[in-house]
Amino acid sequence: MGFTLGVENAPVPATQWGCYCNCDTILLPNSVREQPTKPYGALPLSERWVCVDPAPSENPIDVMCLDADLNTVQESFVTVTILDGRDYTFDFATETLVDVTALPDWTAIIGPLLVLGFMAGMVSMMAPALKEGFS
Repeated sequence: MGFTLGVENAPVPATQWGCYCNCDTILLPNSVREQPTKPYGALPLSERWVCVDPAPSENPIDVMCLDADLNTVQESFVTVTILDGRDYTFDFATETLVDVTALPDWTAIIGPLLVLGFMAGMVSMMAPALKEGFS
């Protein structure tokens, strides 16, 4: 099933990133075996990696950001749980992996509730005036 992985808050002068997972499985985006034209499989910081292989579950990962010459700017070793069908973002500032799968759009939920609340308040304020008008 697979998963996606992206990065954020990479330090300057990083322009690319990559990731290794486990000792046996290389999960480096666009790895040399997949696309031999991309050296070391590095991706631009803005690009997410779509992995079609099964998720590795709980295991250590090595996430790195690289400069334009493929020198390591920051490297982070963390143990995380990666599940199939999920979208993740690794934050270099906090060295944490965040599951960003379909985070709810709270404005779409809260907005209509606020409108309904406002309308209910207006009706309750107008009710005495309406009642007097019909008497």
